[in-house]
Amino acid sequence: MNNRTRTLASFFSLAMAAMLLGAVVTTNLQTQSAQAAAGTAASAEAAAPETARVPSGPVTLDTFKNIARLQTPGVVNINTKRTVKRSSRGGGGRDQFRDFFGDDFMDRFFGPDRGGESQTQRSLGSGFIVDKEGYILTNRHVIEGADDISVTLSTQRPGAEPYEAKLVGKDARTDVALLKIVPKGDLTVLRLGNSEQTEPGEWVMAIGNPFGLGGNSVTVGVVSFKGRNLTLGVQGTGVDMIQTDAAINPGNSGGPLLNTRGEVIGINTMIVTGGLQQSAGVGFAVPINVAKEILPQLRDKGKVVRGWLGVQIQAVDEATARSFKMKEARGAVISQITDGSPAEKAGLKPEDVVLSVDDVTIQDQTDLSRYVASKSPGTTVNLKVLRGGVEQTVPVTLGTFPEETASASDDGEEGGSAQLGMTLRNLSPEMAERLDLPSAVRGVVVWEVEPGTHAEDSGLRRGDLIVTVNGAPVEDVGAFEREIGKAKPDGVARLRVRRGDGYSLVTLRLD
Repeated sequence: MNNRTRTLASFFSLAMAAMLLGAVVTTNLQTQSAQAAAGTAASAEAAAPETARVPSGPVTLDTFKNIARLQTPGVVNINTKRTVKRSSRGGGGRDQFRDFFGDDFMDRFFGPDRGGESQTQRSLGSGFIVDKEGYILTNRHVIEGADDISVTLSTQRPGAEPYEAKLVGKDARTDVALLKIVPKGDLTVLRLGNSEQTEPGEWVMAIGNPFGLGGNSVTVGVVSFKGRNLTLGVQGTGVDMIQTDAAINPGNSGGPLLNTRGEVIGINTMIVTGGLQQSAGVGFAVPINVAKEILPQLRDKGKVVRGWLGVQIQAVDEATARSFKMKEARGAVISQITDGSPAEKAGLKPEDVVLSVDDVTIQDQTDLSRYVASKSPGTTVNLKVLRGGVEQTVPVTLGTFPEETASASDDGEEGGSAQLGMTLRNLSPEMAERLDLPSAVRGVVVWEVEPGTHAEDSGLRRGDLIVTVNGAPVEDVGAFEREIGKAKPDGVARLRVRRGDGYSLVTLRLD
């Protein structure tokens, strides 16, 4: 072997040795790095809440399997029981409107029949655990009016006694309720995410107990729309809902809508069914940020106390902006002011356009409603309004939002129940839409008819819309009562009633 050959052989030997050494060092470093990462993950896991975290990253075939495995134990089945009076009169052909989970549409909007024999009414829903002490979030309509509430965990053995649940607080405006059980062991707590970061097209999973089949089932879909403003329980207010095509059915109400990190981003609340009383791919969830904002008050006070302005408002569209000679379409225009309200006392007027409040720009009516609701009663806010082409600042001291008295499903304005044998309610835009009424129709809704009374004898039914009394239009309960007062000397009143797509005349005795 010559010198040149020996030199080349020595070079290649050294190179191979260096490569082997580098491989060994690299392998050791990777092993140490992996061990360190595993240790960090283990520490984070130990510091995490009561439930394991779903791995973040790209969505894979295992993502939803992991979410279901880890989070389903934190979703509960809710059973309620209440005693109601059964009426011999049915609701007619209104089954197509039963599109809220767990509850008959007529019961949701008109309350249960209270005449005739007593009967036990049961309903089912879902909820989810939010802390280890046993607090559970659900929908208000799931437990509304219940005499008894029981909760079953998915981890309980078959046949085990359910937990007795206590109603801690509820809120009509957001349709959120907080329950409490006394846990007998460790609970799986679901993490509350940030619904503001949710975007259309994002994968989501709904968990709940559809149709009371028992046990939790999961469905997967995407966020179809974000910010669908819907009224849930209080006339004149709305919640910017998350719309999803994840299949949601009766019994899912109150269950969680989760993102791919296993975080709750919404409370499944309602669906549009097209009259089939089953999922049609259009479901809605209350954003979890809405629930998080009111959770402390529900826990501490049992209700939510909000600031109140006392106005009916609507967004300024392009045509409205032109009519006000505004350069851009933004703000909230006042269409009506409640008598005796803070707005009236402050001197606000119909057709004032609210441009900002406390220097916060108002883009539409939702911005103003949300800002006012976030303030405590007694707070003074400064509204910049456009009036007659001139901007001016109007200070308003907020009152207390009349939550219960404004509720379309509880104690809203009513009349006629004592004297006439029926209870009436004002027709809200949301109710008119669900009853498929033309937008121009006005009147008062027959909420309840008592058996054996003149109202029943006249043929009035729950869900009838009274539009005139003796030819005079009645747009609210107050107007109805005034016209009935005028008719009392005659001992009879003629009512024009809309039922379904037709009208009829009803004679109501007043003696």
